[in-house]
Amino acid sequence: MEIFEPLYSKKVLVLQKIAEELLFVDVNERIPKIGELADKYQVGRGTIQTALKNLESVSCIKLDSRGHLGTFLRAKDISCLLKYAGTSRIIGVMPLPYSKKYEGLASGFNSEFEKLDLNLNIAFMRGAKLRLEGVKEGRYDFALVSKYSALEAIKENKELEIVLRFGTGTYVSKHAVIFADVNNKEVKSGMKIGIDSFSTDQKTLTMAETKDLDVDYVDLNYMHLLQHLKAKSIDAAIWNTDEIDLEMYHTSPLSSTLAKKEELQITEAVCVIRKNNKKLEYMLNLISINQVIETQRKVEEGKRIPKY
Repeated sequence: MEIFEPLYSKKVLVLQKIAEELLFVDVNERIPKIGELADKYQVGRGTIQTALKNLESVSCIKLDSRGHLGTFLRAKDISCLLKYAGTSRIIGVMPLPYSKKYEGLASGFNSEFEKLDLNLNIAFMRGAKLRLEGVKEGRYDFALVSKYSALEAIKENKELEIVLRFGTGTYVSKHAVIFADVNNKEVKSGMKIGIDSFSTDQKTLTMAETKDLDVDYVDLNYMHLLQHLKAKSIDAAIWNTDEIDLEMYHTSPLSSTLAKKEELQITEAVCVIRKNNKKLEYMLNLISINQVIETQRKVEEGKRIPKY
């Protein structure tokens, strides 16, 4: 049976449900009984049997009927099952690829999805808050953000959860305070400080670094902060150091104890999905975290051309 029948065909919907059921059955385990599946999806036993035969005919699965012992799953093609379960195309949202580190993350994800023979569409958007809102609203299947941003969002949106963690230094390396005037070495009261309210990380570090100081916050797009520093329309801003020439800018390390503490969670990349999306969670857990990190490292070192 061709899976691309009319969208609301009962046969297609049942086939998708059965493919999804079998994703979570390990090889050599017994599959649910025909009667149980028929009752669960309120269809006839013949509809379930037809769905199983169709999945066998395209080599998605290999079944072994053992009479009263039940039917056992002897082999399964995960990529095939994912496609028939309606997960052939995934949409992820990531940070704007302005740094090699972000290009490396996107390339790593792209490579792992290719191995699964699945289509990954990547959207790029500034601001973790906006990316996570997109996941919450169902516009994106997953979002890559910092661990800090994810945990802050989960406090307010219990329907979100972290499914993949990539470790320290995979999101950004570190941050610094960048000054417009070479004579400035620290943030002082009276300064104009650039802040991006849509960037949870940048806003958090800025507020921590300027705590107890009487400064003026100038709300700007994160990608425009350096331009405003050059134009001296602001006195200072916090920026991650992965893609700036430190010799071209007047920088100082973060000095606030609170900012340094918050930064520890901001440097780690995590993948966030809607809670209880077990099919997507299963699929994402097929990704090799080590391979994503290795691809990222090679892109950062110039040993691999970005592809995403």
